[in-house]
Amino acid sequence: MEKTFTGIFEADSVVKTLALCVLTMGAFLMVKLYRFSYQINNQTNLKISNIFIAITIVLFTLSLSSLIYGLVNLDNPVILKSSIGVHIISSVFDVMWIIMVRNRINLIAGAHKGDKLWLKPFITSIFHVIYMQHKINQGLLQRAELYQVD
Repeated sequence: MEKTFTGIFEADSVVKTLALCVLTMGAFLMVKLYRFSYQINNQTNLKISNIFIAITIVLFTLSLSSLIYGLVNLDNPVILKSSIGVHIISSVFDVMWIIMVRNRINLIAGAHKGDKLWLKPFITSIFHVIYMQHKINQGLLQRAELYQVD
């Protein structure tokens, strides 16, 4: 497969992505994963199930809502304890989605372990969409430099 993100992904600011992920308490992570999945699903044959995406977003919303509600009602620790199951299930789905997107981006890039565009598992597990966007930007820049007319 040709090593290119052109026509599938768009360049975006890594700093903006980081800031929005922090400011939205992770909600922008879901937005960015959804965008990546949408682009992958519409531009390649490497589909990610829309049902899986919907379930993951609903679980994340429930988890974040219960966390916020629990923090607002900190005087009642039972609320936070009772939502632990939703947090665990939501986290499992989040990690699965991140892995799916990561693997598909690696396939689209034609990247293999050790390549410049390879999304490393450990770094992806820490920085998620921020690292993915960084690698996409690198791939788009590499492509632009390759076809730059002197």
